[in-house]
Amino acid sequence: MNGSLTVVGGTYLEICTDPYWFELYGSGLRGAASISNFVSDIKLYSVIGEDMAKDATAICKSFNIIPDFTQIKDTVSFSYHHPLSTPISSYSDSSESLHLTDVSSDNVLYYGMIEADVSVKGDYVIYDPQNWAPFGDTKSIANHLALVLNKNEALMISGGEEGSNLLEIGRQLQETQRAEVVVIKNGAHGALVFDSANIYEIPIFKTASVWPIGSGDIFSAVFACKWAVERVGAYEAAYTASTYTAQYCESRVLPLGEPEKRLAISKKQKRRIYLAGPFFNMAQRWLIDEVRRCLLEFGNDVFSPYHDVGFGETKSVAARDLEGLRKSDVILAILDGLDAGTLFEIGYARALDKRVIILSESVHKDDLLMMIGSDCEITTDFSTAIYQTSW
Repeated sequence: MNGSLTVVGGTYLEICTDPYWFELYGSGLRGAASISNFVSDIKLYSVIGEDMAKDATAICKSFNIIPDFTQIKDTVSFSYHHPLSTPISSYSDSSESLHLTDVSSDNVLYYGMIEADVSVKGDYVIYDPQNWAPFGDTKSIANHLALVLNKNEALMISGGEEGSNLLEIGRQLQETQRAEVVVIKNGAHGALVFDSANIYEIPIFKTASVWPIGSGDIFSAVFACKWAVERVGAYEAAYTASTYTAQYCESRVLPLGEPEKRLAISKKQKRRIYLAGPFFNMAQRWLIDEVRRCLLEFGNDVFSPYHDVGFGETKSVAARDLEGLRKSDVILAILDGLDAGTLFEIGYARALDKRVIILSESVHKDDLLMMIGSDCEITTDFSTAIYQTSW
């Protein structure tokens, strides 16, 4: 353990209904905590509400982080129905925005904040915008700048549209943002790394379960540790970051330890997902809608009997459903109440030797005997089902 890193970023209360989560983290605190086993001197510049200032200070002490908190009345919170839902923030456009004192340090990991802006100056700076603000708009200065951002942020900052060539977007960001390195994270499809000479593909790593809240924070923190503190190359830093991100997504444990060896999942072409599940009442239709939305956001082509066939004469509907199933690559089945139609679709798909992922939140294991015995992949977790289907 050696070196120093200054982390600038939010400290937020995170609330998730299913699965239950009620923790004080946010990008800044989580990022600093995650690498506290690897970096000896970590400073955190953040904002915290008076209501949770003591808690935040105690958390920092437990991870040997030196905090510099600017206090506001109430801690900003983000609430999720599930980890892939759009979060609802307690911060609104009418809330007071702060300007923090400028931060200067050799190595800086800078996460964008919803409630504050700050200018940083550093030799090595890693900027994870968390929003649509270009690095130049923050009036920050870096001798060596790495942008680590997700696909949507890359498109917004570059002015690109959905479907734009990410290879072109990455090179454009290098030029317009004067970045030495650009890393574009693309969800279940891994990441792209752009340095001065090359473009690299970074895989993701298979896990038994996936907790996505904060996964991007972990990636940026480990990348900063490797690239800025240890001064390794951008490809190695990003590859290592992906391995540690997988560890966090499966365990949620901080600080990070040495990751297990996992199967790397290479980037694949868009494939067709058949979305099976009952849609007889509002709750079932909401779930089908939500699963479909997430699958589409992950870049999948989705065939949903509810959306693409709908209701009608029995034989006609069944024929079109089964045709859609035959033309699909993977089946995601929502098993709610052992619906007969969904069970038939699962069996039909396995008879065609198609891969089947089952989201089963409340079905007893004894009722899943045939699905388990026919090698269906079964999970009780919404986010895990979406990721496994997209891999």
